[in-house]
Amino acid sequence: MSQIGVKTNKSDADGASNAIEERMRLIIDTIPTMAWSVRPDGAVDFVNKRWLEYTGLSFEEELKEPTRAIHPEDLPSVMEKWLADMAAEEPSEDEMRLRRADGQYRWFLVRTAPLRDERGNLVKWYGVSIDIEDRKRVEVQSRALIDAIPQQIWSGPADGTLDYCNERWRSYMGLGLAELRGDGWQRMLHPDDRKRVLKAWHESVTNGTPYEQEERHRGADGTYRWFLARGVPLRNSEGHIVRWYGTNTDIEDRKQTEEELRRLSGQLLRLQDEARRRIARDLHDSTGQDLVALATMLGQLSNLIPSAERKSRRLVSECKALTLKCIRDIRTLSYVLHPPVLDEAGLGDAIRDYVDGFTKRSGIHVELELSPGVGRMLRDVELALFRVVQEALTNIQRHSGSQQAKIRIDRNSNLTLEISDRGHGASVSVPRAKEEPRFKVGVGIPSMKERVKLIGGRLEIDSTSHGTTVRVTIPLEGDAEETPHSDR
Repeated sequence: MSQIGVKTNKSDADGASNAIEERMRLIIDTIPTMAWSVRPDGAVDFVNKRWLEYTGLSFEEELKEPTRAIHPEDLPSVMEKWLADMAAEEPSEDEMRLRRADGQYRWFLVRTAPLRDERGNLVKWYGVSIDIEDRKRVEVQSRALIDAIPQQIWSGPADGTLDYCNERWRSYMGLGLAELRGDGWQRMLHPDDRKRVLKAWHESVTNGTPYEQEERHRGADGTYRWFLARGVPLRNSEGHIVRWYGTNTDIEDRKQTEEELRRLSGQLLRLQDEARRRIARDLHDSTGQDLVALATMLGQLSNLIPSAERKSRRLVSECKALTLKCIRDIRTLSYVLHPPVLDEAGLGDAIRDYVDGFTKRSGIHVELELSPGVGRMLRDVELALFRVVQEALTNIQRHSGSQQAKIRIDRNSNLTLEISDRGHGASVSVPRAKEEPRFKVGVGIPSMKERVKLIGGRLEIDSTSHGTTVRVTIPLEGDAEETPHSDR
């Protein structure tokens, strides 16, 4: 009777595991991007529904010939790069054309990242293919436009004023040369750019350094367009500046493309976070609760087995111990995917909880220093900073060899997050002539940089022989609840 009970409970656990697997597969098939996975030996073992719909191939056809959709002209270079990245077990990124079901080719950005187990062994490769056809077309159109249209040209004396600009610039602004001479050209600057641009121009004139800024200029119709403004000094034989020459290049189309890519990137990250949140909730509320019930039933079953049947009691006890371990693992995984305390109590409490669990798992002592004025922030800001902490601590555990780390969050005119360690610096496996920071850029670092960029911040990594510091800086224009970082 006891053995039958164990088999039934195992079947229930298998059923729950299958349900989770099906739910995850449904999520992967639903996300608006083409996703796939590859075994460590390089064989494709899964493509999602979006991929099959785009290529028009069956699942079996795709597994049999996974490179069929790649454009023949792109295939050699794509395979060469992929094989090199796979051999190095490093994340891969490439642009290639993929054939659609109707025979047409579109450009895609293909990203692949390795999944490793707790010991750092490669388990599988995961990848996504992102359609960038429209971006490619815009880039081609922008290059053709710049090649066809003459530049806006200007010049002025050494004091930084303007005494000449060509017809292209004058006609764009709808002003005459007399109105633009001296400091008159400044009237075209966008109010939000004026202080930054004039400060940078004054520094260039004072120090004699080349000028380069992206700035918005008002046209004759009152609308603003983005320009890349460049200026260089002309010096005499004695090294004194006698004149400035410069150009303005229209970059409005590029800016719009970057904004669209930024919007799409933010959308993908939000979809990823929502998927993590749902999976974490399902693991905790469904699978976790089922395992708790299973542990309870195993305890009851153990009480029903006579003391003389030691072998059966020992087997049930081992099953219960394994179930309790699964419960702990599920809870840890759920928390890593998305800590509920982040939504409920904010970044400070979420980091404290995560650090406690991280120290128990890794043995690395983490000193936490939080400014009393940190408070609550917008959800996107808190989530981005929490992910940076996760990735930085993971890198410390995997690569630094340090048993100590420190997290500091300070808030004044800027919000500053720093994660530092006392690691051993450059990798000893690399020859000295080619030393590189031991803080390796994994699959998470580019994602974190993109997250920080989306909330209006900047991420920097400073690695020396004394350790590594990951620093995030977010300019604050007021209270966090009033500063729309997530919409920038």
